[in-house]
Amino acid sequence: MNIYCPFVKEKCKGNECAMWKDERCLIISFMEHFTTQYDMELEEGLQTGSGFTESGLVESGLGEREVPNEIRLATPEELAAELISFAKEQLPNMERIPIRRIIGMVSHLFWENKSVLRWGMPAEIQFKIDKAEMMAQEELGREREASAKAQLEKERDGLPSLVNSCIDWAKEHGLKRVTKAHIEAFLMDKNIEILPQTRNSLHALVSVQLRSKY
Repeated sequence: MNIYCPFVKEKCKGNECAMWKDERCLIISFMEHFTTQYDMELEEGLQTGSGFTESGLVESGLGEREVPNEIRLATPEELAAELISFAKEQLPNMERIPIRRIIGMVSHLFWENKSVLRWGMPAEIQFKIDKAEMMAQEELGREREASAKAQLEKERDGLPSLVNSCIDWAKEHGLKRVTKAHIEAFLMDKNIEILPQTRNSLHALVSVQLRSKY
């Protein structure tokens, strides 16, 4: 299944998705039903002369939907900032969640709270929505990159002390050399969490110092 899903912003996962039932996507089934109902009501309106004007379609929910002034007047930058704040409220511990997944998880609820549906909006509003989501994703990426860089610099400053502690731990356990598994065991024993880059540096430095002593 290679169909792109606009709701999770990934390729369709088939029966792994909660919206998949009886070998069909419930979202697509709903849209097909919606379209069929629209065609039937439009045909009925034309046959009976009941006046299915463009404004009538809007009022009945079958044409372009009314755009809230909050959305119409806001810039993509403002909407992106709101979307980021909303994402952080909904997913406070999202550091290990892929950023695209974060936006996919919260965007539908975010726009729904603003009375905005992803279909039936004028093209310029849809473009604004898509741009806001793209900008929110890019900003979250920059924030995560800056946070990781600051954390890495902090860990590098404390690396000499951590190396000495690890060497003492290795001696206590009778180790003349350490593997990456030993490093993981040391960190777990001391309840220390560090970035993969720092973990690799710790392994290399401890290995060199132990090798020079034995």
